[in-house]
Amino acid sequence: MYKKILVPLDGSHPSMTAAEHAIQIAASFDAQVTFLHVAPNLIHYVTDPRLHAVFDYNQLKQEFTAQGETILEDARKEFEKHGVNIDKKLLWGHPSQEIIEECKEGQYDLLVMGSRGLGDIKGYLMGSVSNRVTRHAPCPVLIVR
Repeated sequence: MYKKILVPLDGSHPSMTAAEHAIQIAASFDAQVTFLHVAPNLIHYVTDPRLHAVFDYNQLKQEFTAQGETILEDARKEFEKHGVNIDKKLLWGHPSQEIIEECKEGQYDLLVMGSRGLGDIKGYLMGSVSNRVTRHAPCPVLIVR
């Protein structure tokens, strides 16, 4: 039934709990799991052109990349003992858009994600990523608390 499972990770406890559920499902169905981390496009967070000169985008991008790779690798190490085939993928952009797009392009059978990420207040103000993904994903979505 499930052969390809996508798990977005942001380093939060709920995302790691979702990864644990996905690994259990994958082990039952002999499925492949892809851990996905979406790093934000920094240009969207700096709206004042005068601030662009202050930021060293290359350094910030390297830091966000390193952070994302650490999150993905830590999760892979945590769950590799279960014998499930785990891939990792790092993308840049708006998390909900990139997750939905990856679901489509990767033709995943299931998306497993946490109900809340790193920022409860941010999620309340901006709209929950899990809420947006649930409404627009092309595959079944399992939201884990």
